[in-house]
Amino acid sequence: MNKILYIAGAILGGFLAGYLFLTLFISSGTIEVPDLRGKDIVQANHILKEKGLYIRIDGEEYSDTPKGTVSRQSLPAGTKVKKGREVGVIISKGLKFTFFPDLRGLPYEEAEKILNEKGIPIEKVIRIYSNKYPENIVIAQSPEPQQGGKAIKLIVSLGEREEEK
Repeated sequence: MNKILYIAGAILGGFLAGYLFLTLFISSGTIEVPDLRGKDIVQANHILKEKGLYIRIDGEEYSDTPKGTVSRQSLPAGTKVKKGREVGVIISKGLKFTFFPDLRGLPYEEAEKILNEKGIPIEKVIRIYSNKYPENIVIAQSPEPQQGGKAIKLIVSLGEREEEK
């Protein structure tokens, strides 16, 4: 009986030692990918270099992050990778539109025409009843005039409700 316990203990000890050795051996060469979003390209490169990783610029895009900073990265922050790997980054070109025109008080068709001419997409149109604004007039917009963004949302009047007239 004691012989069986010694053999089982030796086998279990061997498995445990092998597991610990492999875990330490494999994880010793891995590095956690840092979060580079919002960092300029020089900062991002420096951070990666310190960790033994390399930067690869995969392109540019319009985004909410400031112009010239990392807006996305190919490997999510916290991912474990081997030393020497490349991390692809996308650099922000800033907001697509630096400011929006003031459309409040304009008929919706006129506002739509202005936006189309400027290439500004309409993300959403919300129509609500209003005692103050006639039908089809833009009541509000988001982002506000002179603010930047990628698209615009409009609130347009449906006029007064029938039962309120």
